[in-house]
Amino acid sequence: MTPGAGWAIVWSMQRVELADGLSCPYRIQESNRARRIRLRLSAADGMVVIVPAGAVPLREDLERLIQTRSRWIARHMQRFAHRESAAQAEVLALPGCIHLPVINERWDVRYADPDPNQAPSSTRVRVATQGVLQVCGPESGQSKDRAQALRAWIRTKATAVLPTWLAELAHDLRMPFSRVTIRDQRSRWGSCSHHGRINLNCKLLFLPRPWARYVLIHELCHTRIMNHGPDFWTLLAMHEPQALRIRREMRTAWRKLPAWMTMSLA
Repeated sequence: MTPGAGWAIVWSMQRVELADGLSCPYRIQESNRARRIRLRLSAADGMVVIVPAGAVPLREDLERLIQTRSRWIARHMQRFAHRESAAQAEVLALPGCIHLPVINERWDVRYADPDPNQAPSSTRVRVATQGVLQVCGPESGQSKDRAQALRAWIRTKATAVLPTWLAELAHDLRMPFSRVTIRDQRSRWGSCSHHGRINLNCKLLFLPRPWARYVLIHELCHTRIMNHGPDFWTLLAMHEPQALRIRREMRTAWRKLPAWMTMSLA
């Protein structure tokens, strides 16, 4: 839910040897809003060193900073690796049912032989009847192909639901935005640019509706205040009185997602 604007140059990938013997790649990213050098870790991007725009820090100084956080980095990188391997192990466990709490829908998933009217090499999802999805593809198709097809269907479903909901909230809260895009992101629920362009994660459909509503309001508040300072949290609390509680609860939100929605399918 970090704002999408304010980022500048991304420097090339570097690698540093940590004190515990691990080798860790990192890249440097300039930020117009950064006031000091800081580290950011995520499963999607690995380690990123954020530096103030225009700053040209010495590599020796950066690696000295990284070394001071060596244990913290190693702990998180190991956790990311464990999460990824667990997701990979569960790739074959494709869903027999998909529950989407945000729209209160439950879909049974059936896997069928290829449709003679479609290209034999493609895997697609279609609505067989209300509440029933049929995944059609070649008999030799891999599980990841079926997972990709299901994720494409989720994104299409989210595109039909989330923009309308966002527009209704924007009207009620008098916080207009310029555009909304639905994406299948790995590390963010949403983002907002300085121009009022909002990105929303299609995975929001798997969250409790109050949590998803919090994300939408969070991003709409960024159309007024781009940072996460005290004024932003005050504005958010005005429109979502349970913001602090929901924010704490959402620390475990990624655990609510099925493995086939979170694993890398590249």
